[in-house]
Amino acid sequence: MWLLEPLLAIGLGLLLLAFSAWQQLRLMNRLTADWEKLSELLGLHLGGTPLGLEVTRFVAWQLVLHAGFGLVAWALAWLTVRAFALRSAMRLRLLFAWFAAGVLWLFIANATVYPWSSTGAPFELLRLPLFGGARLLELVSLIMCAGILFVLVRAARSFGIRVTAARAVAYSLIGGLALLLPYRLADLRAPPPAGAARPNLVLIGIDSLRNDVVGAGHAPGLTPNIDAFVRNDAQMFSDAITPLARTFPAWTSILTGRHPRSTGARENLVARTSLKPFVTVADLLRTQGYRTVFATDEVRFSNIDRSYGFDQVITPTVGAADFLLGKANDLPLANLVANTRLGRWMFPATYGNRAASVTYRPDTFVEWLDDEVESSGPSMLAIHLTLPHHPFTWSAPGDQVFDRAGDSAYQYSNAVIAVDRQFGKVMELLERKGILHNALVVLLSDHGEALGLPESDALIRGGTVRRLLDGQRISLWGHGSSVLSPHQFSAFLALRGYGSVELPHAHREYDTPATLLDVAPTALDLLGVKHDAGFEGYSLLPVMRGDAEASARFDARVRFTETGIRTPRMAEGDFNERSVLGDTAAFFRMNAANGRFELREELMPAVLADKERAAMSKDFLLAVLPGKADGKTHMYVLVGRDGRQARRLEAAPRPDDLEAAPLWQALHAQYGDELLPPEPITPVLATAD
Repeated sequence: MWLLEPLLAIGLGLLLLAFSAWQQLRLMNRLTADWEKLSELLGLHLGGTPLGLEVTRFVAWQLVLHAGFGLVAWALAWLTVRAFALRSAMRLRLLFAWFAAGVLWLFIANATVYPWSSTGAPFELLRLPLFGGARLLELVSLIMCAGILFVLVRAARSFGIRVTAARAVAYSLIGGLALLLPYRLADLRAPPPAGAARPNLVLIGIDSLRNDVVGAGHAPGLTPNIDAFVRNDAQMFSDAITPLARTFPAWTSILTGRHPRSTGARENLVARTSLKPFVTVADLLRTQGYRTVFATDEVRFSNIDRSYGFDQVITPTVGAADFLLGKANDLPLANLVANTRLGRWMFPATYGNRAASVTYRPDTFVEWLDDEVESSGPSMLAIHLTLPHHPFTWSAPGDQVFDRAGDSAYQYSNAVIAVDRQFGKVMELLERKGILHNALVVLLSDHGEALGLPESDALIRGGTVRRLLDGQRISLWGHGSSVLSPHQFSAFLALRGYGSVELPHAHREYDTPATLLDVAPTALDLLGVKHDAGFEGYSLLPVMRGDAEASARFDARVRFTETGIRTPRMAEGDFNERSVLGDTAAFFRMNAANGRFELREELMPAVLADKERAAMSKDFLLAVLPGKADGKTHMYVLVGRDGRQARRLEAAPRPDDLEAAPLWQALHAQYGDELLPPEPITPVLATAD
C-alpha cells in the first residue's frame, strides 16, 4: 500500500500533464497544420541532434515537475492522516482531495497570472474581482496556505515538536525571507568605484520603436524614461535609418558598421557560415581588454552568439527548440515556474523569453541581467529589448495593460509604455552596478513599425499609388515589407556620455542623415579606439563637434535600405503565427548539426528577386520595386521624403536631373547586377493626394 499510493500520486500528476497538453493543443488547433509545417522545417531530424536533446530534456523536466506535484499532494495526505490521527485507509481519499484542491488552485492561478495562455484564456471569469476587490486567486491561496500551515503544525505536534501559533507565523516569515534573500543580495553589493581607466560601451536596442512615439520634448510621448535619457545631455539624430528593417541584418550592421550586401546578412537567420568575413566592434574592443556581453530576450529570428565577438551571451535557447518548446511549454504548472530560478534551469526556452509571450515578464529579463552582468574592468554591453515587437502582448493581465479587443496601434502603444519602464529598470541596474559611472550609452532601435496608418505609414497614398505602381500596394504593416513606408525603416538613435565620456554639447537634436552603420565608428571614435575595420558607416563625432565640412558631407550622403522576405498576408497585417509559419516555411530549414533554423542558401536568389530597395538623399527617396509583369524588370519611383512629389522613371535620368540622377547612380553602384532595367512605361507625373 505504501508503494501504491506514491505511484498513484505520480500517475495523477502525469494525468494532469496529459490533460494540460491535450487542452492546449485542442484550444490552439495545432494538431494538423502546425505539425506539418514544423515537420517540414525540422525534417523530422530529432534523434541525436541538439534539438532532440533539448526535447528530451524538456519532456523529462515536465515529467519530473508534474510527478512532483502529485507527490506533494500525497505528502500532504500523509501528513493530514498523521496530524489528525486518522485511519490509514483515509490517505487515499485525502490524496484525491489534496490533488483536486491543488489542481483547482493551479488553474485559477494560471488564468489570473497568465491570462493569455492557452489554458488561461477560457477562464477569464476567474480573474474578475469579488467582494472588497479581492480576486478569487487571493481567497483560494489564503485558504490553501492556512490549511497547509494548520496541517503542518498539527503534524509537527504529533512528532512531539511543540509549535505554537506565534512560532508558526515566525517560521513562515523566516521562510519567506529566505526565499527572497537570493534576489536581494545583488542590491547589497557595493558598486565598483567611479572613474575606471577606460569607459564602458553600452548599446541598448529597443525593437520596433517608432520615432513618433518618443516624446523627447516634442510631445507628451509614451516614454518618460527614454525622454529623460534624451533630455539629459544626449545627442539625438532624428533622421536615422536602418539598412534593412529586420532585427538580425540591422544588428549585424550595428556591430560591423557595414551594409547587409557587404556582410551577406540580407535576411533574418542567414547561417553564420554563409556570411562574409567581417570584424565587429566587439572583436575590436576585446583586443583592447574589454569584456564583451550580448543580451536579448528574443532569439527566434536573430541568432547572434559568441562568434560575433562576445565573451558572454545572455539569451533564451537559440534554435529550433525556441520555436518548438517556447510554445509547447504553455502548460499551467510549467507556466507558474517559468519565471522563477527553477524555471531558468528547467525550461531555458521559456525563461526570460519574449517569444513565449504568454509567460513573458519584463522584470524577469531585468533580473536575469542583474544576475549575469558583471562590472569588473572595461566592458561592452549590447542589450536588445523586444517588447514592442509583434504580438504586442505579454503576461500582464488585460485590465492592467491592454484590452483584448484593442487594435494593433493601441496594443503597440502599451508595449512601448512597458518597454520604457523596462529600459528605466535596466538603466537603474547599470547605475547600481557602477557601469554608468564611466560609459558611453547608445540607445537605438533596429527599425520602426508600421501600424496600418495611411497618413503616416506611407509616402504616397490613394490615387498616386494606383497611377504609379500599376496596381501594386504599399504594405502599411510591420517592418521590412516596404521601402515606401518610412516608419518601417526609420530608426531611433541617441548617444549620451557618463563620467569621462563627454559629448561636445548638452542635449541637442540633429537632422543630419544618419544610419545604423554609423554606430560602430562613432562609438569607437568617442572611446578613442584606433582601428582599421573598413567600416562603411561614418563617425558622427565631427557633426556633434560642429564641423561644417563634415555636416555638409553628411547632408550630401546617399543612404540605402531594403526589405526582407514578404508574404501577402504579412503585407495585410496578418501576423498570426501559424499563417506566417506556413507562408515562410519553405525558405528555412533546420541545421541538424546545431539545431538552428537557417535560411536556405539556394533560395537566396528568390529572396533577392523579391526585394524592394531604396536610396535616399536628405530630401528624396528613389525606390526600386520588383516589376509585376515577368519578373525581369524593376519599377523605379522617385518620391519626396515629405510625400509631396512622386514620379516614375522609365529610364536612367538625365545628368541634370539633380533629384533623381545622384540616387540612380548610387543605387546601381551599391546593388550592381541585382537591379534590372526599368519596365518601359509612359512617364507619369503626380502630386500626392
